[in-house]
Amino acid sequence: MENIIIRKAYPEEAERLIDINIKVWNTTYNGLIPQEVIDKLQSKNLARIERNKKSIKEKNNIFVAEIDGKIIGYSTYGKTRDENYTDAGEIYAGYILDDYQKLGIGRKLAVACMEEMIKNGYTTLITKCLKGNPSNEFHKSLGGEFVGQSTFEPLGIYVGIENIYYHNDLLKSLKYNKDKIEYKNISK
Repeated sequence: MENIIIRKAYPEEAERLIDINIKVWNTTYNGLIPQEVIDKLQSKNLARIERNKKSIKEKNNIFVAEIDGKIIGYSTYGKTRDENYTDAGEIYAGYILDDYQKLGIGRKLAVACMEEMIKNGYTTLITKCLKGNPSNEFHKSLGGEFVGQSTFEPLGIYVGIENIYYHNDLLKSLKYNKDKIEYKNISK
């Protein structure tokens, strides 16, 4: 898959990112989270689109994966929101449409986020993944150490327990993941 482009998101792509978010939540969390909770958290309306546009413009913290001009996934990052890791960066989310999962795109997005966080002075990183989500295997594969759990309560709505993965050396994690990408590209 050499035609994958990883780049920063543009504000005018806000609605497409919301569409991906909704689609992935409905496929990934089906059976893990009650559908009425998914529906409440994942509605698309003009206010959400405008908030997303503003966030993209102001924070500039979203990388998208694009194939043949179509955005098929994205990842967001920044300073951790977890009070137990106040100096760490965090990859907040990584959403890739089902047809494009398990192709190395998530790792490429994670690498882009890691590089950006290193530029911003972070030396450690956490990622979180809802307990029971098959994506926990991906989070483990990034090289972080499972260090505990926290509650997942978007918009104050209790959803469940998240597993926390800690990277105590972000530079080492970045190199490890870049090497995995290179190895995969060579072994084709």
